[in-house]
Amino acid sequence: MTLDQLASQLLFTFVVALGLALVGTPLAMDLAVRLNIIDRPTSPRKIHTRPIPYLGGVAIYAAFLVATAIFTQLSREVVAMLLGGGILMIVGAIDDKRDLSPRLRLLVQFGCALLATWSGIRVVGVGVPWGDSYLPLGFLSWPLTIIWIVAVTNVMNFIDGLDGLTAGTTVIVCVTLILVAWNEEAYSVMLMGVALSGASLGFLRYNFHPAKIFMGDAGAVFIGYVLGCLSVMGPMKSAAFMTMLTPVLALGLPIFDTAVVMFRRIRAGKSPMTADRTHAHHRLFDSGLSQRQTVLWLYAISTCFGLTAVGLTTLHGRLIAFITGLLGIALFSRAHYLESKRLDLRQTMDLSAAVQSYQSLAEKPNERVEKP
Repeated sequence: MTLDQLASQLLFTFVVALGLALVGTPLAMDLAVRLNIIDRPTSPRKIHTRPIPYLGGVAIYAAFLVATAIFTQLSREVVAMLLGGGILMIVGAIDDKRDLSPRLRLLVQFGCALLATWSGIRVVGVGVPWGDSYLPLGFLSWPLTIIWIVAVTNVMNFIDGLDGLTAGTTVIVCVTLILVAWNEEAYSVMLMGVALSGASLGFLRYNFHPAKIFMGDAGAVFIGYVLGCLSVMGPMKSAAFMTMLTPVLALGLPIFDTAVVMFRRIRAGKSPMTADRTHAHHRLFDSGLSQRQTVLWLYAISTCFGLTAVGLTTLHGRLIAFITGLLGIALFSRAHYLESKRLDLRQTMDLSAAVQSYQSLAEKPNERVEKP
């Protein structure tokens, strides 16, 4: 494939995914309203104050599926990823409606990760820092790949708490993976990364604050699954040491945020899975920033980590990677500092009134839902 052919194919893939998402998202919103799959602010953890329809993830999946099917060779790996992603999207949509048990959702996630691993999407070796060679994982390849895919699937879902945050972060992560895939000549990864970024960007048109629709678990879990698969697909599965750091750094915001939140919960004697308002987006928003300011701050962190990931794959980019990495860490740390001050000042705050206010909205199931 020549450079011109590849560029044309990437452009058409992006345009198709973007266009389908722009057209499909309002249709998904109408479907959510008809099926009453709506997110109502019945908990103080919710930041929005009015009912918002779900099922944005259905539009993202449909746009990604069509663009991938048209422009990408449907290998066993690609088909397995599309099938597993579709299963997770459907289960996520059901969860948005009925609140499925965490054990059932996790079981489905492991099943879909196993399907992807069986198809050939797996890490076969870990690069060594002193060369381009890598250490084969052998029988550990399967369990480590499954754990990686399930982990990425969930961390993307964990950050889905503000208008436009997950969709915008997905675009940044996709651009990072596309640049690294270019260096590794992983053209199928590039095409699917472009398809996912186009679908996410089209959805972002309706999801950026003030959001008219949410992607819900149907979208966040599907996106996490695809990103987990793309990061270890094709030539990416046995890349050099610096390239192996790419998916971790590209997904640095959700991964590091989840790690810090779980560490704090364990240190406080709580379960690491306890729901609270200690994620980075909650901390920044509670510090007084608006939703847009908070999301843009987190976009900046993701961009810094993405630039660091890309810079590490080339010798001349190491200095840029070092600088952007420090900047990303500084912005991330500052977010924690802002929230820490607020918690110290308001640690005894009574939230019962807020809970009652939110619960009163739950008693109005026919409340009007805004449409674009």
